[in-house]
Amino acid sequence: MQSIFNQHTGISSRAQSLKRFLLPVAACALLLGGCKKDNEAIGDTSAPPVLNIVSPVEGATIMLGGRQGNATTADYNGTGFAINLEIVTKDTVTIPTKESLNIRNTAALGQPNVNLPGFAASLDVDLIKPDGGTIPKGTNLASLFNIAGTDDTPGPGVTTWVSWHVLESVAAGTTSCTLTTSVTDRAGRKVTATRLLKVGPGPNGAFSGEALTPAPKLITYGTVDNPDGPTVTMIAPRTPSSVSPGIQTAGVLPAPPTSGALFFIQVSALDKSRNGINVAENGDGAFGKPAADRGTIEDKTQSNAGVNRYVPGLKVTFDVPLLQPNGNVIPAGGNLAPVFNTAGSELDPSGFVRTTFGWSVGGTLQLGGKTSVTIKAAVTDAAGKTGSTTQVVQISPVANGQLLTPAPR
Repeated sequence: MQSIFNQHTGISSRAQSLKRFLLPVAACALLLGGCKKDNEAIGDTSAPPVLNIVSPVEGATIMLGGRQGNATTADYNGTGFAINLEIVTKDTVTIPTKESLNIRNTAALGQPNVNLPGFAASLDVDLIKPDGGTIPKGTNLASLFNIAGTDDTPGPGVTTWVSWHVLESVAAGTTSCTLTTSVTDRAGRKVTATRLLKVGPGPNGAFSGEALTPAPKLITYGTVDNPDGPTVTMIAPRTPSSVSPGIQTAGVLPAPPTSGALFFIQVSALDKSRNGINVAENGDGAFGKPAADRGTIEDKTQSNAGVNRYVPGLKVTFDVPLLQPNGNVIPAGGNLAPVFNTAGSELDPSGFVRTTFGWSVGGTLQLGGKTSVTIKAAVTDAAGKTGSTTQVVQISPVANGQLLTPAPR
């Protein structure tokens, strides 16, 4: 499927004593000068970090990709699935991270990601790049990841999320591959997570993630859930957790990573009725377009319009306004889908198509005195049937996501 929208374009840096009962949200801006630095002595090492692969799900099947093994033809319609990882620290030993809406650097392929240097990811099969070149199996893929965000886990640790929409393909005849990921904290403790992925074609011979879903079309959002609509889940922010709101200083625009919220949201929709969920997972993947527009569903001109033209059936709202870095305000209840970053589709073990969306929140929550934010995610399928989920998360006393983790040196 091709897009129809080509015409558009350490010690933790939060002090471990900072908890909601010790510091009111109104004082968040004061944390910037009081955070501990990551060159201090390593603290408690009682509990190593935990690393979870949350997407693709266990037993999922990914697609071969557009070239189906033909490495001589350039094509951005690759496997089209999403890799999302959850990294949980449980003590005061941190994993240096620069949370951002863009941590990707294709020129550094094979090297550590400078925004999350303790992280590594690889596949045990060769990948065919969009330009037709080959990434040898075992190559560190960390620098290809798109976004990172962190939420405030109860206790001394935090939860960091990283996400990647995979534009690459795998060779024809591949029936399975293993994804291996690892993360190393400041104490040198390394944890690893692996996932065996089936590789197929999908239903009706679908060969790419985009081919698993119908092309975008105009969608009328449902106002109530339908039992035949998609099953929608929200894995991130992690439950229970709180989120940083962004620095609450009047007149200050969020400027990630210094002042935006920078927590992560993952929404997953399972098309259990096989009605189809209209998605262009690759965003604007045509040649001649900026590299930043390939493999992302961010619809930059649509923040005020409320419809993401790459995934018109997605609707995500906060019950508070969101101030964007450009000064635009998305009102409470306004659709946040246009500012989502990543999307990917896979074949669930149940045989249904699962599409996953990810977003690192670069703006600032305008709380107006609220101490929690309600996040609602709804997905309307091609038949006009809607499924939704709602999560209420508390507001962390830590002003922004970058203060939850030390920045890499």
